[in-house]
Amino acid sequence: MTEDIPHRLGALNDLEGALVEAARTGEKLVCDGEAIRARLIRELLLGWYGPVDPGGIRVSGARITGVLDLDSVTACAGAKLTGCLFADPVTAWNAHLPWLDLSRSWIPGLSGDLLNVEAGLWLTGAVIVGSGKGGAVALHGARITGSLDLHDAQVGNTSGAAVRAVGLEVSGSVLMSGADLSGSSFRGAVQLSGAHIGGSLALRSAKITNNGGGAVRADQLRVEGVLDCRGVKATGDHFGGAISLLGAHVGGDASFLDMEVVNRSGLALDLEHAQVVGKIFLVRSTVCAEADADSVCRDPVLVDLNGFKFGALEASPGQPVSWRDWLHLIRHHTEIYRPGPYQALASAERDAGHEGNVRRILIAQQKDLRRRAPEALGNWLTRSFHWLWGVLAGYGYLTRRTALALLLALMAAGGLGAWAGHVTDGGHHVGERVSSFGSASGRPCTTVELVGLGLDRGLPLAPTGVRARCDLNPDTTWAAAFTIAIWILQAAIWGLATLALAGYTGLIRKPT
Repeated sequence: MTEDIPHRLGALNDLEGALVEAARTGEKLVCDGEAIRARLIRELLLGWYGPVDPGGIRVSGARITGVLDLDSVTACAGAKLTGCLFADPVTAWNAHLPWLDLSRSWIPGLSGDLLNVEAGLWLTGAVIVGSGKGGAVALHGARITGSLDLHDAQVGNTSGAAVRAVGLEVSGSVLMSGADLSGSSFRGAVQLSGAHIGGSLALRSAKITNNGGGAVRADQLRVEGVLDCRGVKATGDHFGGAISLLGAHVGGDASFLDMEVVNRSGLALDLEHAQVVGKIFLVRSTVCAEADADSVCRDPVLVDLNGFKFGALEASPGQPVSWRDWLHLIRHHTEIYRPGPYQALASAERDAGHEGNVRRILIAQQKDLRRRAPEALGNWLTRSFHWLWGVLAGYGYLTRRTALALLLALMAAGGLGAWAGHVTDGGHHVGERVSSFGSASGRPCTTVELVGLGLDRGLPLAPTGVRARCDLNPDTTWAAAFTIAIWILQAAIWGLATLALAGYTGLIRKPT
């Protein structure tokens, strides 16, 4: 059977001869642990043994000896080597392959930087144990027209990344659901920074661990479809976040439900300047075990939401996330005060028509500014005014409170005038009729006149004219004290009137 085959590898054994024949006819070669030299597979893909069937090379259960070296190979057909045991790594640097299927195989590393695959790369259920900084699965700058499938795979690397796919281009989806991915790299166990995925990225129920850095590093990642991180168990040790999506873009929904994220050095989830065009599924319970949304967490798990943009908040399909829960995340689970998360939440509530919630969110923002970034407000006098502004006007968002305070100040002015008419000094009342000044007996004003006196002196504008009949008697020692008290009230009324006017017109509302 092997006599007409060029013996580039020397004599082929019966199994290898059967492989050549199967490649020509498109049949699947099923092995029971027998050995096949990796060099033969390379030469078959190069077409050195004649044309290969469009179905490609299909082998199951073989033991592949030697390095399967596909570096710079432009293959004439795809290869499906499933359930095989590779004695040495698979290398495919700058290779051009129709497809490659290594599902359920045991492989000591896959090096495929700059790999170009036309119809998909399948590593489903594979066990890949590699070493080195290049990654157990190295796909730096690779291009895959179909999908990359690592579903249920086990990938480990004790001296580098489990999956290193920086700058990866995939027209389909990247599937890592159920995978067990462990690495030891400062740059992340799974590295997808700058990758572009035309479909979805599925990490559902994956277990990702890294003792020397983040679990997932996907800065500037672009996913056109859905990002599914439901049930992910991620453990990292990096100040930049166990899962970092800095500047990432997700064209569909993004789900972070039922996750368990541990980072011994900082953030659990970094969403700084990320954008989710669809719905974001991230509830407070993902990072917070406290029962009360308003409670201060004792040992908070931190997230970075600065500059994060999203289409809508959801707890489950059709169930919006409570704005109070999201506000709790912003107030108690972010490392420092940032205005952006408050503004994004307020924008979402405004789009939903919940103006009352918008005011509460923006008031909470100003309180958080005073609590966590008081130096941004200036000196103690400015901070005191900021506090008073919040108490009296709700930072411009509760003008009814300002109007109530103004009414109370006017009532105090009227009450002060009434009190002046009941205080006597040297035989005279502090508040007396004007015509009785100098009279020994004195003629007190009526209660209505005394109240009008307080209002007349307290009102900045529109005097009542009552002082033509009733005023403070300057001959009494108490008159100066009442005058000073009314001046103070007048200044307060001026300020409250200004705040009320500015609040109603929106002049003092500062979005940051």
